[in-house]
Amino acid sequence: MNESYPPRQDYNFADSSIRLGNVNPDPVEQFRQWYLEEESAGHGEPNRIALATSTPDGIPSLRMVLLKLFGAEGFIFFTDYTSRKSKEIESNPCVAILSHWPRLQRQVRIEGAVERTDRKLTEEYFNSRPRLSRAAASVSRQSSSMDSREEFENQLHELSSGVNEIDCPPNWGGYCLRPVRFEFWQGQPGRVHDRVQYDLIGDSWSLSELQP
Repeated sequence: MNESYPPRQDYNFADSSIRLGNVNPDPVEQFRQWYLEEESAGHGEPNRIALATSTPDGIPSLRMVLLKLFGAEGFIFFTDYTSRKSKEIESNPCVAILSHWPRLQRQVRIEGAVERTDRKLTEEYFNSRPRLSRAAASVSRQSSSMDSREEFENQLHELSSGVNEIDCPPNWGGYCLRPVRFEFWQGQPGRVHDRVQYDLIGDSWSLSELQP
């Protein structure tokens, strides 16, 4: 165990307070507003999200992925369907994602169930990717043991440097998270943070403020 506590960070965004009276009643639009503010601030990739999945008996796993599309229909990311995350999703579709934007001292947590996107959307996105990325998706069996890094890189180079079209492999595609809960978190001085939660009840969103 370390011998001292890490230094405390000051939170100084009191002017960015969130309350029930100043947030958008639609959580997707509130997310969009914060996403665009993070994007405008030029702080890297605002679409980086932490994706939490778990096995049916509750053993969790966590990793960073890229959010590629979002809107009223849901929040979409792409991956290898043979990966650990996909195997866990197929057996337990309830997941959580987290957007963390530290320079604006904000977090958004989203919970819900995921389902596969249709093949047309998957192929449209796959074909928009750089050739090397398409080759990597075709060669890789994500999360499987690797016998030889050299052999893998040789296969990758052979495919990526060729002239033939690289089709989307059947084991690669998208997932769409259908949210049932959002929590928006805004850091505040003294750790008296702002937290607003949205819960889907029927077809409408119920809003509440949470204690810090």
